[in-house]
Order: sequence, then C-alpha cells, then structure tokens
Amino acid sequence: MPALAVGGEYSVGSYLAQTLRPVVPDVEEAVIAGSGHYIPDELPEDLLAVLTPFLA
Repeated sequence: MPALAVGGEYSVGSYLAQTLRPVVPDVEEAVIAGSGHYIPDELPEDLLAVLTPFLA
C-alpha cells in the first residue's frame, strides 16, 4: 500500500519519508515549501495540491 509522507519545510521536511522507508516500501514524499508544523492551517491549498493526486 502506498504511503504519503508530507512534511513542512521548516519542520520535519523529508525526514518523515526517510524514517518510513525501512518499513513502507512505497513512500511518496512531499515537502511543503514555506510551512512549518501546521501545514493545513498555514498552506491548505498547497497541501490539497499534494493530497488530491495521491488520493485519486
């Protein structure tokens, strides 16, 4: 099953994807530029742009 690891540029960034790769073989990675820990509050449109194609 694919997984989507979304991190904020000023928080976890790509670290979340790196930590999941040993246990999840199919990890898609997205780093939302200009965001921190609260991506849905800070940049909801950018988050939707990443989530929509992944869930489609």
